[in-house]
Amino acid sequence: MLDTLVERYRWAEQDALVALTISVVAGRSEEDVVQAFGGSTAPRRVMTFRQIGDVLAVPEAGSFHPMLIVSTGSCVVTIENTGYHGSIPEIARRASADGGRFFSAYWDMHGDHQVMYAEDGRVQVAYDPVDDSRVPAGATVPLPRWAEGVRPDAAAPGASCLALMERVMRVRIDPDWMVRPLSAVILPDPATMFDDPEAAWRP
Repeated sequence: MLDTLVERYRWAEQDALVALTISVVAGRSEEDVVQAFGGSTAPRRVMTFRQIGDVLAVPEAGSFHPMLIVSTGSCVVTIENTGYHGSIPEIARRASADGGRFFSAYWDMHGDHQVMYAEDGRVQVAYDPVDDSRVPAGATVPLPRWAEGVRPDAAAPGASCLALMERVMRVRIDPDWMVRPLSAVILPDPATMFDDPEAAWRP
């Protein structure tokens, strides 16, 4: 089944998506998710994924950290263009607290990839699904059952991350979200968000 899902997400390998973080949160409202990501109650903007990239390419953008947000079924999906809030374990803990579930897929222009799953305020796993070493040395949790025996396509690492996301969360990521205007919230710089930054990054 994973092979079929990877084919569905081949669009994730396009050059325009060289850096991306997508998170899916179940069991929480949009307001809960925005708060967990550090967003405020300020009025939202409407932006496209490309517009975010254009803004971030301007040197004066500074600490401007926009995130797209959309609800689908009972889940909330967040999309960051070069942003990485969804890859931070502390945000996964906050977003999944009180019975929620959280899954994020992250990759960057350096070729690093990560999927992370959290449930009820606890990160169960964070690892690179296309790395032969699988779980990093010193990790406190083993691979979950949904990842055992799964061999993602190393030639399509982004697609593999999104395929795992759909497999776990039962949410299909719509490529149309990458082109049409969506609600956007402005997030604080991750460097300023946590009293203990080291602990925030620790699974």
